[in-house]
Amino acid sequence: MSKVRVFIVEDDFIHANRLEMYLEEMGYELAGLVANAEEAINLIAATKPDLLLVDIHLEGNRDGVQMVEQLNKKNPIPAIFITSFRDKETFDRAKLTDPYAYIIKPYDKDMLQAAIELAVYKFSKTSKHLDTIHTQTDYQGWNEDQLVNDTMYVKSNGSLVKIKLSDILCVEAKDKICQIGLIKESIDTRISLQKLEEQLISDRFLRVHRSFIINKEAISQVNLSESKVSVGQYAVPIGRSYKASFLNSLGQLPD
Repeated sequence: MSKVRVFIVEDDFIHANRLEMYLEEMGYELAGLVANAEEAINLIAATKPDLLLVDIHLEGNRDGVQMVEQLNKKNPIPAIFITSFRDKETFDRAKLTDPYAYIIKPYDKDMLQAAIELAVYKFSKTSKHLDTIHTQTDYQGWNEDQLVNDTMYVKSNGSLVKIKLSDILCVEAKDKICQIGLIKESIDTRISLQKLEEQLISDRFLRVHRSFIINKEAISQVNLSESKVSVGQYAVPIGRSYKASFLNSLGQLPD
């Protein structure tokens, strides 16, 4: 599990500090903070952030919209535009870059958090269909990197966290939360098991009980007499109605 890394491009000192403070309070990692588009383009390529917070009206030869337009040509990264202007022309220009969210000053922490969550949600919807709408020779920038890096995002303790799918051993539904068991830790997220199962699009994951999903690649032992499967440090029960499909997935026929 790692923090979502956010890069800020803001030339107003007060707003830049406020954004940095909000990100820290929400549990995100600051990947970089610059005041102009030229410097941002170079540092974004080097730091590879997960998300951009971009003020539209920046000092220098390029504004925020032009900067995002240039990034989109080579290596698109989800961008949230921030502006103090409400004119239609500015909004229409920003809209053409397909931003993931758009917030207007003055904003508060809740507004920023909602925009970040919306951006990640929109990305997750897009990335699920990349393999059906693009060829392997097309480079899809940030979206493709996320698929290669095998990651997903969940909300835990008020902020989004980034999880490698290969680190997930099992998921257990507990009341109104799901507990995700990772190799080194576990985290709780307020999402239904069904919704989380929809996000685990890799064929490595399998439902073995009404309350459990496991990572098949992490199986170390199957105890048929006790109807349990060991994945890392977790002993997961195998539900009666799931047993046949589970054993078939392993190439074994049920008793």
